[in-house]
Amino acid sequence: MRIPRLAALLVGAFCFAGPLVAQDHDNPYLRPVSDDPAGTRRGPYYASLGVGLGGEGIAGLGAPGPYTSSRIRPTVNLALGATVGQQLRLGFEGFAWFNVTGDGALETVTAAMLGARVYPLGASGLYLRAAGGFGRYGQDVLDDYCNCTAPITSDFGFAWAVGGGFEAPVARGVWLGPSIEMVRMDITGPSGYRERVINVGLTLTFDGHD
Repeated sequence: MRIPRLAALLVGAFCFAGPLVAQDHDNPYLRPVSDDPAGTRRGPYYASLGVGLGGEGIAGLGAPGPYTSSRIRPTVNLALGATVGQQLRLGFEGFAWFNVTGDGALETVTAAMLGARVYPLGASGLYLRAAGGFGRYGQDVLDDYCNCTAPITSDFGFAWAVGGGFEAPVARGVWLGPSIEMVRMDITGPSGYRERVINVGLTLTFDGHD
C-alpha cells in the first residue's frame, strides 16, 4: 500500500510544479536573454577616429641600411567603411603624421588607403589591420603675401600599413581601445627613399549599431 501512495504523491507534486515552471516568464525578477549580445558588431557601417604618437624614420630606397633615429610626433587616423559580418570591416582610411619645424614649416607624412580589419576571435574586440594606397611626404610653409600654403617639398609614393588593436565597448555601438601600426611609404626615383612611421594610439569607433 505504501508504493501506490508514494506514486500518487509524486504525480500530485509534478502537476503542482508544472504551472509554476510555465509561469516563470512572468516573474518580474527574471531578465530575458537577448539574442543580440553587446559584444557584436552588427551595424551596417563604421567610422573611427584615432590619435597617437608616431616615430618617423627615413632610409634609402632598396638600401640595406637602417632607418634614421625616430622623431616622435602626433598622429591622426580616420576611417569610414562597412561592416561585413562579425569578423571583417572594409573601408577608406586616412593617416597623418605632423611636425612643425624650427623655421615655421609644417612637415607631414600622410596616406590615403583602402583597408581591412579582421576580427579572428569574433566579438572579442581583438583585430588585425592591413591597408594600402598612396602617400605623401611634404614640407609646406605659410606664405605671408598670398596667405596660402606653399610646398617646399612634395614627394608621392605607394603607401601601406599593418597593425592591430583592441576594441572595448563603452556604449551601445561605441568602442574604444589601443592600437599599434606601422605605416610605410616608398618614394621612387633617382633620389628615392623610404618613409616609416611606427604609431601607437587610441581609437574611438562607432559601428552604426541601432
